[in-house]
Amino acid sequence: MKVTINSFWLLTILLALSVVAHAQAVDARLAAKFREATEAQRAGRFDEAAAAYAEVIRLRPALAEAYVNFGLVRQEQKQYDEAVKLFEKAIALKPQLAGAHLFLGIARYSLGQTEPAIVALDEAVRLLPKDARALMWLGVAHLAAGHAAEAAKHLDAAATLQPADVDILYHRGRAHLKLSQESYEQMYKADPKSARVHQVLAQSYEESGRDAEAIAEYEAAIRIAPNLPGVRDALGSLYWKNNRMDDAERMFEEELKLDPHNALVMYKAGGMRVERGQPERGLPLLEAAIRQSPDLIDAYYYLGKAQGLLGQNDAAIANLTKVVAGNPTGQLKESAYYQLSRVYRKVGRQAEAQQALLAFQKLKDEREQQKSDKLEEIKKRMPN
Repeated sequence: MKVTINSFWLLTILLALSVVAHAQAVDARLAAKFREATEAQRAGRFDEAAAAYAEVIRLRPALAEAYVNFGLVRQEQKQYDEAVKLFEKAIALKPQLAGAHLFLGIARYSLGQTEPAIVALDEAVRLLPKDARALMWLGVAHLAAGHAAEAAKHLDAAATLQPADVDILYHRGRAHLKLSQESYEQMYKADPKSARVHQVLAQSYEESGRDAEAIAEYEAAIRIAPNLPGVRDALGSLYWKNNRMDDAERMFEEELKLDPHNALVMYKAGGMRVERGQPERGLPLLEAAIRQSPDLIDAYYYLGKAQGLLGQNDAAIANLTKVVAGNPTGQLKESAYYQLSRVYRKVGRQAEAQQALLAFQKLKDEREQQKSDKLEEIKKRMPN
């Protein structure tokens, strides 16, 4: 990861210099040279900045902040060994200078010295326990050292402080992926014939779009452990996706025998029956799913569709309206507008039917445009 100059840190150093200047009557030449150094550093003129900081240090050898900024310049120049020496000198002069520990850790990480980097970054986090960047770098160093659990802990803490930071989220994802891989490897070593191993393989195949292999692994898991919850739910969803409706319904029914209060499986089983033209069979399951989990917004779509097919028009309108006002998955909002237009037309509310149809068409057009844009982007990336 590239280390960039932190303008806030530089401002902090300038303020520190002002304090030193006031307290110790720093001469005008030193102040001017420090200003020259920081301005060159901000502008990316690193050779000029390095020469100016060297002069600042000659004039005031005990100014810890100058060593830190000089170290940052060397870091930008990829002279990491020199940066390490400068940060260590700053720490020797002022052990509580948190930024010096942080940048020392980053410099050592850049040199591949992960364990010394962790030591420095641990101290930075001790001094800056609520600093998201310090926590992130500590997590990154632990990840490089192969300590996935420790890395995930620090990166989770960083993400709590900065939940929208893309760098933190990226490294956090890497840490948790590594932790999962380690867990699966340990599981395989413990019992390679375990149903859980087949379940993990199935999930991996499913995520990569290899449905046939995923189905085979889920089926193997069920043969080994017939009472393992969750497997039939996942397999039923894959069957549904691949238009194996009878198999899907059987899986959902068997899952409900194992877990009778699973609202998600009730919703899937009920929704599939509605899609198969059996609204009267799907309705009780959908009503039960919503009673148990009122926030399951997707279930309201299938419930509304079933009610519309059964002539329960007012109830259908109420439930489909909840879907378009909420945040359903996939294309359900688009489909809900279409179903609403049909029900409104049935009850003679033509203006509202037209509005719903227009909303449906707008969402459909936007989806098609996004698909077209993605295809164009892929074409642009392809070699001529």
